[in-house]
Amino acid sequence: MWYTIIAIIVVYLVLTFGLRYWTVFSLKRKATLLDSDEFEQQSRNGQIIDLRDAADFKSKHVLGARNIPMQYLLQNTSAIRRDKPVYFVDADNQAAERIARKLKKEGYTDIVVLKGGMSKYTGKIK
Repeated sequence: MWYTIIAIIVVYLVLTFGLRYWTVFSLKRKATLLDSDEFEQQSRNGQIIDLRDAADFKSKHVLGARNIPMQYLLQNTSAIRRDKPVYFVDADNQAAERIARKLKKEGYTDIVVLKGGMSKYTGKIK
């Protein structure tokens, strides 16, 4: 009985933390991850895209960001310019990883993601 409970706990922890680390590892191959300070400084030179839904964006977002939800970008990436770096903000890097993978396949090269998502951002917000 105890072995089963311990096994369930171990599997849960491996899946929970394994998925989080896999996302970061996978994302590093497709995009540059920046912490809050670096993101705020460097994003002035590019286009900031917030991948969260409209309600989350309205409640708090990076100053200068445009809201283009992930579901829209999965269908149509024409809203993103190829001649400027693209800086993605999301909730937890899950959406950014999916979009970065898609853009990489389409030939985008300068993709940057806010490490940890909006919850880790300490810069200027609106």
